[in-house]
Amino acid sequence: MLRPFAAFLLLAWTPIFVPGCGRRETIVIPRSSVQRFEVRGVLQKVRPEKPSAVIAHEKIPGYMEAMTMEFTVADARDLAGLHPGDPIAFRLTVTATQSIADQLTKIPGSSSVAISASDDPPPSIAPGSPLPDCRLIDAHGTAFQLHDLRGQTLAITFIFTRCPLPDFCPRLNRQFATTQAALQSSPDTPNWRLLSISLDPDFDTPERLATYAASFHPDPTHWIFATGHRTEIERLGATFGLAVKRDGPLPDHNLRTVVIGPDGLLRKILPGNEWTAAELTAEMRRTLQKN
Repeated sequence: MLRPFAAFLLLAWTPIFVPGCGRRETIVIPRSSVQRFEVRGVLQKVRPEKPSAVIAHEKIPGYMEAMTMEFTVADARDLAGLHPGDPIAFRLTVTATQSIADQLTKIPGSSSVAISASDDPPPSIAPGSPLPDCRLIDAHGTAFQLHDLRGQTLAITFIFTRCPLPDFCPRLNRQFATTQAALQSSPDTPNWRLLSISLDPDFDTPERLATYAASFHPDPTHWIFATGHRTEIERLGATFGLAVKRDGPLPDHNLRTVVIGPDGLLRKILPGNEWTAAELTAEMRRTLQKN
């Protein structure tokens, strides 16, 4: 049974080593609550160029359910000699804003298991295409449809409130918060909206969404947190290449953020979590200026 070997350690600083130009650079995490866990799982995919690893991990008691996640790896050398299908153990360090995996090792005496390759599905529509409509409910319990937001430049991302790692759903919402502040500084461009849609609608009631959203300080005139029917939400996301699996109590999903023009046509797909608020802001401003 896995157990956290340190939780909520209050540290003045914590060094994490990452590769850089042939040498190790140190990220110093400022004083904050830091959690560390020993984790086991099966390696699904290695991405040494990032570096990162996709791992189907076991439940981490007291922190997160068993899921398949892409973890940032502290040093690409930690991935040397590891292959998809290897049962591995690793250390996970989590702060308020990031998570880092290191000390990745194959579990002694274990045998590799067969895994199926699963790349992100391609989007089914291209920029310039219309979106399917979707019925949603906002955090105040008000029902609306996606087409009700026509006339606004719209950014949509997909999240859920129980997402445990700060690099994923919380990061997307933090990027939206920064984008909101940047667009609010331009009063000459008022016709825009941000929309964070839950992929866990059975749990994410409007009341839970309202509580969760409060920490990101959304302006209700510009930023909506919404839930709805699982099938409709997943159908909408699939048009952008969003993939959702439900092998456990929490959804496993990739990350997709999109920009929609006031005409309801897709303008841009931002995959993953590496896009910046500056990039999203610039794309939304370009779209606003075209209309």
